[in-house]
Amino acid sequence: MRRIVPNMYSDNLEASKLFYMDFLEMELVMDLGWIITFASKENPMAQINIFKNKKPEPVDNESIFLSIEISNVDQMYERAKKLGHEVVYGPTNENWGVRRFFVKEPNGATINLLTHL
Repeated sequence: MRRIVPNMYSDNLEASKLFYMDFLEMELVMDLGWIITFASKENPMAQINIFKNKKPEPVDNESIFLSIEISNVDQMYERAKKLGHEVVYGPTNENWGVRRFFVKEPNGATINLLTHL
């Protein structure tokens, strides 16, 4: 395998752009109007696709849970609070050797931002 890219649906692609570009500081590498792809500036193989919801009912991404390893958990936690994103856990040092917090992204998915201690 060369990479695995998670895919999610969105009722609001503009809110997704703000979250992934402004908060997570990812680069928008593709925008076809019905799909947008973001990539890490440090590791371009780390990507996520967001698809426009074309169904009449709203997207339910509550069961999606992504983990992203970063180097600056506390800085990103403060950034999440400053930008008004919903932090639902932490930050906490876990007994298995990671520091992490969970933040909700605009489509309802939970993002686990972590670093190894």
